[in-house]
Amino acid sequence: MTTFFKHAKKFFRRKTVIAIVIVLVIIGFFVARAAGKSGISGIQSTAVAYGNVVEQVSVTGTVSPVSRADLAFEKGGVVSAINVAVGDQVKAGQAIASLDNATDRASLASAQAKLDDLTRSLTPQESAADQSSVNTAQTSINNAEQDAVNAAQQGYAETLSAITNYADVFFNNPQTSNPTVNVYTQTQATGISINNERLAVSTALAQWKSDAYAASNASGATSTAAASALLSRTNKYLTTVKQFVSDLSTIINTLTPGNSGLSQATINTYVSSMNSSATGVNQAVTTVSGVQTELTNASASYSAAQNQFALDVAGSSAQAIAAQSAQVALAQAQLNQDTIISPIDGVVTQKIPNVGEFVPAGQTEFSVQGTGFKIEAYVPEADIAKVAIGDMASDTLDAYGSYVDFPSQVTAIDPAQTVLEGVPTYKVTLKFVNPDSRILSGMTANLEILTHEAGNVLEIPYRAVLVTATSTTVRLLSADGKTFTTVPVVVGLKGSDGTIQVISGLNEGDKVVTYIPS
Repeated sequence: MTTFFKHAKKFFRRKTVIAIVIVLVIIGFFVARAAGKSGISGIQSTAVAYGNVVEQVSVTGTVSPVSRADLAFEKGGVVSAINVAVGDQVKAGQAIASLDNATDRASLASAQAKLDDLTRSLTPQESAADQSSVNTAQTSINNAEQDAVNAAQQGYAETLSAITNYADVFFNNPQTSNPTVNVYTQTQATGISINNERLAVSTALAQWKSDAYAASNASGATSTAAASALLSRTNKYLTTVKQFVSDLSTIINTLTPGNSGLSQATINTYVSSMNSSATGVNQAVTTVSGVQTELTNASASYSAAQNQFALDVAGSSAQAIAAQSAQVALAQAQLNQDTIISPIDGVVTQKIPNVGEFVPAGQTEFSVQGTGFKIEAYVPEADIAKVAIGDMASDTLDAYGSYVDFPSQVTAIDPAQTVLEGVPTYKVTLKFVNPDSRILSGMTANLEILTHEAGNVLEIPYRAVLVTATSTTVRLLSADGKTFTTVPVVVGLKGSDGTIQVISGLNEGDKVVTYIPS
């Protein structure tokens, strides 16, 4: 009997619990139904508050030196002194290396001696000799002026042959407005850069051809100034071509069967082709450099002959002394040509000759890389309108992780587009704000360019804004937290973090709906 009562109590207790649960479910149903009639539950909102709305453009770029100088002797000679080694820091104006200058020092001493000897009068025989020297110097100038025209034409022909016969085999459509390198490059940026350099070579060759043709068809004799200007422009074209050939040679010399899919024999053929191209360009450099030296020396000799004639005629006059002083200055200038001077502050990155070796004029023997660095990045068409010169950027370098900032500033925006993978982009150049020894050429930089900022303004999440063709509104949450009204707003700057500026329509503390459950 006792056992019976125990089972009975458990049974009724269980029934009671079940009944209570059923009652609670029924009550919950009616409560939920009532709530559904009065408003929507589960609405998410956020309060309108003051803050800073920041717009940024995120891109990736490559670090490169701000400046670089490839240095050569202005005339050929034997190296007598080298004052630097690769890796040395140098200052602008510092002597890098010198040629044997015994002859030029003697010339300077002779000119100085003549300056000190201005006491006797000129004889008829001396006058005739001086006039003959002037006439001979004039003939030399005339020849040098014509040689300058010929050198521009010959240099063009040699350079054109070096490019079209050897370098252009590594490009598709090399002589069009869209040359494309057809061999492996280590990075996409390298490929784009060499394509742009080939396009620049086409422009340089076209201008060079036009200059050479105009000079050869000019009526009358070419003046010394015109010849000098022609050679100066020719050297500018050669500089563009030399840089292209050097950079293309670097690409070819980094090819391996593993990275290019080519056989070693084919790679060896490619390297030989680039060597032939470089030889052709160097031949053009030698041609132009030799004529430039000829024109400089002829002009100097003519001035010297005229000055000497005037000096001899004038005797010890102030004018004669001034003329001989010019000769001293000329001799000093020729002596100065025996020394290479660094034009920039930087680090020596290349040293080719050794003491005692003969070096030709115009051939690059030393290179100095500037101490400052810049970043070149390509900004997509959709974002380029946001970027302006002077914008600051927060940068990280892959080598040092995402927590080390190297701030920079936009210094240039390329107006011409560069198409990357079918997308128009524009090259943006930034300069690091602070020097830092950790920055090295070739590093990858991740940039956050601050393009616009609205400080201490009302802001809300952009997802709270409803935009149609005719209106911009938000849903303003009522005090009950369950209903809302739709109000028009005027918005401003949209931030990169998903916020947007509210210009009018809301007040601080208002709550706007950001999510309504379905």
